Amino acid sequence: MIMKGVRNEKNSIAKRTKSFARLLGMGATIGWLAGCGGSLASQSVTMVSIAVTPANSSIQSLATQQFTATGAFSDASTKDITQSVSWTSSDVSKATIQNSGLASGVAAGSVTITAASAGKTGAATLTISDPPTLTSVDISPLNPTIAANGTQQFFANATYSDNSLQDVAQNATWTSSNTNVATVQSAGQQNPGLAMGVGAGQATIVVAFNGKSGSTSLTVTSPGGNGAKIPLTDMTPSENYLTFQGGLYENGSDTVPVDHDTAGLAAAAAIQPLDTNGNPSASGKIVFVAVGRSTVVDEFAVFMNQTPTNSGVNHATLVIVNGALTGASPCVWTVASGPPACDPTLGNQYDRIRDMVLAPLGLAEKQVQAAWIEEYNGDPAGDGFQTLCDATVVRCSNSVSHTEALRYEQQLGGILRAAKTRWPNLQQSFHSGRIYGGYATTNHSSEPYAYEYGFSLKWLIQAQILQVRSGGTSIDPTAGDLNHKAGAAPWMAWGPYTWANGDTPRSDGFVWCNGQAGSPCNGEADFQADGTHPNARGDEKVANLLMNFFLNSAHTR
Repeated sequence: MIMKGVRNEKNSIAKRTKSFARLLGMGATIGWLAGCGGSLASQSVTMVSIAVTPANSSIQSLATQQFTATGAFSDASTKDITQSVSWTSSDVSKATIQNSGLASGVAAGSVTITAASAGKTGAATLTISDPPTLTSVDISPLNPTIAANGTQQFFANATYSDNSLQDVAQNATWTSSNTNVATVQSAGQQNPGLAMGVGAGQATIVVAFNGKSGSTSLTVTSPGGNGAKIPLTDMTPSENYLTFQGGLYENGSDTVPVDHDTAGLAAAAAIQPLDTNGNPSASGKIVFVAVGRSTVVDEFAVFMNQTPTNSGVNHATLVIVNGALTGASPCVWTVASGPPACDPTLGNQYDRIRDMVLAPLGLAEKQVQAAWIEEYNGDPAGDGFQTLCDATVVRCSNSVSHTEALRYEQQLGGILRAAKTRWPNLQQSFHSGRIYGGYATTNHSSEPYAYEYGFSLKWLIQAQILQVRSGGTSIDPTAGDLNHKAGAAPWMAWGPYTWANGDTPRSDGFVWCNGQAGSPCNGEADFQADGTHPNARGDEKVANLLMNFFLNSAHTR
């Protein structure tokens, strides 16, 4: 019984084994290996196509283009197969391609880039062009005049066959035709393109780059004035203060250059009533703001008091606001957001104007479109500007006043960029220098700083003019980026020139008095006891200059 049972068990095991074997390999129609209702062959995933991207691209010879191959599979999936396909170029004399899909231009023409794998191919077209050729090198400014020992920064722009521009001043070769008249620094030196007057005469300054060159004449005059301060508006092109050429604009002129004038008219035309979101609106406003410190607080207040009764003022849509604050030195206005590091106790000035000046009038920052800026450092010598250069001031010389003038130019550039950031619709900024500082009883805004701030403004405005002329590439290292066409800063120009040499009349008769007997002062005083801040009479003088300027300027009418 037992043995028979064993034999029966063996027979049963054998039968089950044969049945299991049939399930695994003998025509079974079900089972875990094949899946439901199919077999291995019916479920394998195959690649059905290859796509190469970009499908059409263009590069210059010697440049590269990365291609990507994407495989599409029978299960509707896709996969990046760039590294596993075989890449070929239809013409390796025009373009080659690496196993990674990186193509390199060799010569002008068109090739087909192909990716192949598992019997499938994909293709793309690559067009190769010759790089643009250098057509000219232009130098600016043209035909300037400086005094012996004075300096002139030249810029150089390369123009290519595709009309692109490149600032090449740092890499170009600069030469002077007469080093007894002027020298010029070249590539590899500290300030390529910086010329210095040596002696009276004329020299040709030449800039050369990759086989092209440009040139201009540089006139050097004998040092003029011996430090005598002459109003910039009264200086002839041949007159200089120390090493500085006078005039409000380039080449000793008081006239706005034609190209800058045209840009200013365009900026004026862009000013229109805006709502608080900055959108054009018939019921909107045009906000004109003053920026500065204590003198501006009072001067602009008198100007504002004159406007309600003046029929020439736009009373319908223009809102004039005084954003100046006593003690707000230039550095605090260079910070667009957050407290200024130079005086954090004052807080951010743009926030203050937004919250305390504009908001109470129902106005917003996006409605600010024009500004008048008059600033100064109250105690320049006390700020560390002694007889040696300060490392933070670009291109300074070892002269206290010159260093301060460059410092102020640098600060003004920062102010304009910060203002444009906070007031994105700011189209125009007008600038005035300090009034006369020769009566000051302390070093606060004394001479020669007050006078030389006028040169800071001249250099700043000229920096913008030259940068825009260069297509935006020639950025003055002291002033910084001032390209109004690219939105870096507003278009800028001189406002009223307020400096006069004390009681010595300017050509227009304007003077600053401090109680001197006889003509032209006749005992009248324009200053408070400190000799720095104008009194009510002095404030009215500046207000009158402002009113006359803004009513008659072609850029504000």
